[in-house]
Order: sequence, then C-alpha cells, then structure tokens
Amino acid sequence: MEISINFEQLESAALKMGAPSRHIELNASLEQLSEIDSGLGEGLVLGEDLELSDIENTHNLLSYKGRQIMLYIPEQRSHIEEVINNGKIAQARRLHVAECGTIEDMRNKGFFERYQVTNDISGSYPVVGHQHYRGEVIEGKAELGVCKNCLRILNYKGYADLKGEAKDKVFLELNLAELFESYSSYFKHYPTQKKSIGSYTKDWELVSANYRQQQNYTCEQCGVALSNHKRLLHTHHINGVKTDNAVNNLKALCADCHTKQPNHDHMYVSHEDRLLINQLRREQHKFDCSEYSDVLQYADSALKGLLLKCQTYRLPTPELGICIKHGNELVSIDLAWPRKKFAVVIEHSQLVALRALGWDVWLASDGLANFYAMQKYIR
Repeated sequence: MEISINFEQLESAALKMGAPSRHIELNASLEQLSEIDSGLGEGLVLGEDLELSDIENTHNLLSYKGRQIMLYIPEQRSHIEEVINNGKIAQARRLHVAECGTIEDMRNKGFFERYQVTNDISGSYPVVGHQHYRGEVIEGKAELGVCKNCLRILNYKGYADLKGEAKDKVFLELNLAELFESYSSYFKHYPTQKKSIGSYTKDWELVSANYRQQQNYTCEQCGVALSNHKRLLHTHHINGVKTDNAVNNLKALCADCHTKQPNHDHMYVSHEDRLLINQLRREQHKFDCSEYSDVLQYADSALKGLLLKCQTYRLPTPELGICIKHGNELVSIDLAWPRKKFAVVIEHSQLVALRALGWDVWLASDGLANFYAMQKYIR
C-alpha cells in the first residue's frame, strides 16, 4: 500500500517559529533505516551480519553507515562471574570506540574474533563465559569499560595527559551517552536511547513559544540573540520535570547551551547549528575566548580532546565564530588562529574551501593524531 505523507502543516508551524523554508527529499526508506538502527541496538555479529571492511574510521571513531558504533567481545572466558559483578576489572574485555591498535591489528591481519557491533549506549551488555571449576556456561550482563587505548587516542576528557587517580576517574566514571553526544557533530545519525525522557504537557508548544518571546528570543545563559533564528532557541525545564511549566522552572537556552545541561546527552545539535550559534555570539560580542576555560565552554564538544591537549601544552588560545568569505559563500571555522592563518575544522568541505583561500587547515582528528607536527603551525 502506498502511503501519502503531507508536511504542509508542519512546515507552516516551523515557519511561524522562525525556521527557514527548505526542500526535503526522503531518499532512504524508513524500513531500511529502522533495520540498521534496530540491528545495531540489538548487536550485530562481525563476520556474520557485516564484514570488517564495513566498519569505517570516521575521524578516529568507529562507525557503520553514518552511525557511531562500538565493538566488543561477549566471550569473557573463565572470568565471567567476576566480569558480571564488575565489568571494569582488568580481566574484562573492553568496548572499542576508536581506531585503536587492536582494531588496526585486526585490519592488517584480516582476522577478527566474534565481535559484537552495537550503538546501544545503555552501558550494560550481554556477556558469556565458562565457570572456572565446574565448566558450566554462564550468561549475564555487564557494565563493560571502554578500551583505555581508545580513550588515549581521542584524549577523551584529557585522558592521554592525566595521571593516577584523575586518569582512573575518567575510565571508571565514563558515561557512554555523554561520550556519544560529545562526538555527535561527526555523524548524521544519533542512537535512540531506550530510557524514557518524559513527556510534555499538551499546551507545551504554546507555553514554550510564549516564554521565548517574553525573553526576546535571547539565551539566558550565553546571551546570544536569536530573533532571526528562533528554531535555535529552546525552553528548558530547570528541574528536569517536563510537566512543571511554572515560570520559575523555565529557562530560554540556545541549542548549544541546552545540550550542555546536565542529563541532556540525549539531545542532538548539528555541527552546522553549533557553528552558526558561535558565529552569532562573535558578531554580538557575547564571549571572550582569551582563556581556555571559555573556549572549552563554547566550542563544539567534538573538539574538546584537541583543545585540552592545546591547553596542556600551553598553545595560544584559538578564536571561535570566525567566518571567511569564499566566493559568494561564508565558510565557518571551528577553531582559528587568524594571525597564523591556521584553522582546525570538523568537516572536509571546510578544509577544501579554506585551503583555497591560502589557510593552513587541519581536520580536528588529524590534529590529535599528529599533535606535535600541528602545534608548529600555532606557536
């Protein structure tokens, strides 16, 4: 049966909210997208459901068909009982999120074990093993830890340069939903979390629209004015209760500030929108990025590993929100050192345009992988 879908009312409502009119083509079938996401949610078997060649290296992160993924081996051998009790013990097999030495070695040898491929960010994963004395098969779920080499490659939360307890804390307290949200700018799809995030009241759209209007479409945290980009201003429930619409529980936040609130790692904000918000902040003189603490607050979270590295090695702070004219278009830069005419960007399209204008440009992932070479352009 052919289904006709009409988006006219949705488009009309979006225009009233200030969103630009855009032509949208749905090229991929909903069934195909559903199969990919449900398969990854339940776990695909490497070598059966997909091949190693299907796993891509996206800015040093593992991905499959535009989705960030993890690889892990359910088989925990004779340590199964200990792993079920504590999935972060030294004997437990890890979750791989990056193109670390283990993955590179697999690619080079063309040999791989029975890895599960998943984007389930619940933190708890099926494991199996044999009891050491009786030899019986034991199955269960374990909260596995992320591979420490992966954390080092990504410099997640500064992991590569931390020592002792600070380093252990990043590993032990890591939240997968937060990690995935941190690198969401690299991907077009974001995993659906199984946990409920609550529901809004029936009049929420009207409440939200009225509140944002009362705030003159201005972010109450960073101060950026968004009257010409109303879709980028959200209404946030301060206490997290979505049915509590009391005025003192509401706060108008730009999309970037909103996604950085506690327990908001389920939110997705596109790389383009983050760039636009920083462009507007710069034009409106809403931030001063003379200190790394300020840069880290406003920069895209996918850049945090590189920025923490720059801070540790005391490199000059970059500027945010800079745009360069290229023909009839403006090219936004994620991190810029204008005096050196050097830039770090997330997307390849930015790199090509800026290089055509005579800038030295690196992708953020290349900057981390070759940090000592990159810093020579900045000092």
